[in-house]
Amino acid sequence: MPHRDLAKLCDQYGPLVYFRLGSVDAITTNDPDIICDILRQQDNVFDSRPHTLAAEHLAYGAGDVALAPMGPKWKRLRRICMEHLLTTKRLESFATHRAHEAQHLVRNVWEVSQRGDVVNLRQVLGGFSMNNVTRMLFGKQYLGADSAAQEEATEFLHITHEMFRLLGMIYVGDYLPFWRWIDPNGFEKRMREVEKRIDDFHTKIIEEHRKRSRDECGVEMDFVDVLLGLPGEDGKPHMDDIEIKALIQDMIAAATDTSAVTNEWAMAEVIKHPRVLKKVQQELDNIVGPDRMVMESDLANLNYLRCIVRETFRMHPAGPFLIPHESTRPTEINGYHIPEKTRVFINTHGLGRNSKIWDNVDEFRPERHLLADESRVEISHGADFKILPFSAGKRKCPGAPLGVTLVLMALARLFHCFDWCQPEEHIEIDTNEVYRIAGSNWDPAGDPTFDMSGLTDVTKHSDVLSSSRRVRTL
Repeated sequence: MPHRDLAKLCDQYGPLVYFRLGSVDAITTNDPDIICDILRQQDNVFDSRPHTLAAEHLAYGAGDVALAPMGPKWKRLRRICMEHLLTTKRLESFATHRAHEAQHLVRNVWEVSQRGDVVNLRQVLGGFSMNNVTRMLFGKQYLGADSAAQEEATEFLHITHEMFRLLGMIYVGDYLPFWRWIDPNGFEKRMREVEKRIDDFHTKIIEEHRKRSRDECGVEMDFVDVLLGLPGEDGKPHMDDIEIKALIQDMIAAATDTSAVTNEWAMAEVIKHPRVLKKVQQELDNIVGPDRMVMESDLANLNYLRCIVRETFRMHPAGPFLIPHESTRPTEINGYHIPEKTRVFINTHGLGRNSKIWDNVDEFRPERHLLADESRVEISHGADFKILPFSAGKRKCPGAPLGVTLVLMALARLFHCFDWCQPEEHIEIDTNEVYRIAGSNWDPAGDPTFDMSGLTDVTKHSDVLSSSRRVRTL
């Protein structure tokens, strides 16, 4: 796998490795000091993105926030995200939706357990992430009893998964331009096809919102409504449709597959380690208690759960590399000359498995992240840059607080309400990786399914699970 191969190069030749990819200068690192230099000390040098075919076809000509090169357009779109979409007030306005989806997640698992079936974690966690995102973006729930039209939901899921598959490809044409004329595997052709389907889907969503804004009053505003309603100058819209579509695409890409994959890895590791499951359940029982569900206000106090998430990010980052950076001018790192337009591959998977900064790198041990003063464990890069779940600097993910909340809430509800074990004791959970943009432990033979053997304590939790009336906040 590319991230493991590049990590081996750093182990063999040093913390900063230069190589050529066709016509492109490139460097890679898994060293926290060098990463800090790139993303903090020299952020103004490495704050741009390379132009790739994926950005061209799947991000509206690199016209979004995630993949756009540094410049006035990127700054404008980033400012719109931070000032109008991802503000604390705006995110709090969707708290009721998130609580509803958390309750829906628990009920889904409860109903499966009552039938005596195993739980397909990929399905329930994917549905939780997807519904939270689509309710914020479009005002629609795509999965579940209250879901939107099945045909539209199916199309949305299909193009989203296909987009992630193509974004995860290492395409030779990005490094050898003549390869684009050949395109022997048809990747660019497939990108164009998906590009059209994505655009058609977003066009339909925008037109529906325009019609709704004319026909209905008092409808709760979602992100698309907010973007369409931004005032411009001289009576013109503040954003054109292409810009709105690009931001929608960013939100989908940043918040759906990545949070679901992180939760899937966390569940797999905790189920493999019953000691960890017992310890996090003890914390939940002590802090939340048996008479109510976990709420978002509890998440800051669940330190061991936060350690589990941080350890999951260390061992299984959602993407094995950060989105590549590109230098905008010549510079030096560690005394070495770095040319202009050098592509930078920051190996987050290698960072979490770097034996120079972590002991027993293959052991899932959340306790390693507990602080001596028992203060709150932060799920971010911190001052030492030993993990990097959301990048850092100008290109840090603007939706990081929302992503952390979704991950913590899903895990907290599942651990608090249920005991978990493998379907058959002689089957070992496969935690091998498959390379793509979000590093899933996907097995082509089938989805991961786990036995939910019952509630942590039926006498404590069954009434809460069977009726939401006891939890007033939901």
